[in-house]
Amino acid sequence: MSTAPTPSAPRIALPLLAAIASFWLLADVTEAQAVQQRRLVLDVELQRQGPVQAGAERGEQTLNQRWQFSALMQSDGVPMPHNPLDPDDHRRQAQAAERITAAAPMPDWRAMQARAQALQARCGQDSACLMREASAQSAAAMPGVNPGSQGRLQAYGQAAAACERQPAGKAREACRAGARRQAGGGSEAPDDGGTAAPYLHFNGVAACGLQLSARLDERVQGRFNDVQGVVIYTEAAHGQETRRDDTPCLTLQAVLDTRNGRVWTFLATVPQDVQGVRTREETNRRAQRHEGRIGLQWREAQDWLQQRLLQLSAEGQDQARLPAGSGQTEIKLKWSFRPA
Repeated sequence: MSTAPTPSAPRIALPLLAAIASFWLLADVTEAQAVQQRRLVLDVELQRQGPVQAGAERGEQTLNQRWQFSALMQSDGVPMPHNPLDPDDHRRQAQAAERITAAAPMPDWRAMQARAQALQARCGQDSACLMREASAQSAAAMPGVNPGSQGRLQAYGQAAAACERQPAGKAREACRAGARRQAGGGSEAPDDGGTAAPYLHFNGVAACGLQLSARLDERVQGRFNDVQGVVIYTEAAHGQETRRDDTPCLTLQAVLDTRNGRVWTFLATVPQDVQGVRTREETNRRAQRHEGRIGLQWREAQDWLQQRLLQLSAEGQDQARLPAGSGQTEIKLKWSFRPA
């Protein structure tokens, strides 16, 4: 014998509970910050005394160089959960997701459906009653939400219930939007003191005022074997200039961790060279002279510099001494990433 079907999902109560259950997941996200501008300034100096080799040529190099960089960068102020400049970000995000899942499992939708049916029986078609009671049920049923978020959730339900008394249309929608903004704008922090979106992404603006200064002074004395015997040679390179070039602006990137002030940077397309003159003299041969752009050399300090540019702060300095064959390379770095 068949019976008349009962509603398996009340048309109003279940969507209401689902919407509020989604709301609590975002309850600890603060309002988006205003647009921020910061200027990244770098100053790198290198001194090297050590052997060099190019094919059959072997020599001793003395190198002094300096590279300075300055550019304006901008963030939309919206906190992000991911850091594309951190090679270890993927593993960390996966671990964070596991912790969140363990601490606050997703709600039981079957149980929610049962509560929705009970709520529908209690409130009928009274939208204000539905909103108020649904918020209270959701807050009580979410053990992973901190007390501050539960308070906001209940406040949201009360404010949203009041909105149902507004005329249908734009007035009601504006009221609902205001209730959501107020509920999401609290200052309470999560229980663990952290934040799910700690990173601010900065990019170079179209006209970032990119200024580069470079100075190079290099001298190499060496020898190589020729059909006529050993040939002694001397090479020298000199250059110094300051220039503005906004071409790489839109490729500049930086990420700020708002928890501890750490800064990652990406400057791969920024030129590291200087306009200069290179000369070469060899025993019993005519001297050679070339003008043009000469690339800076970081040699043993290349890896150190690349890693250090991923571990900056608002302002600071650092240095390293590295072996260079029988010689030594010394590199010094100063930086700042301050509001413009």
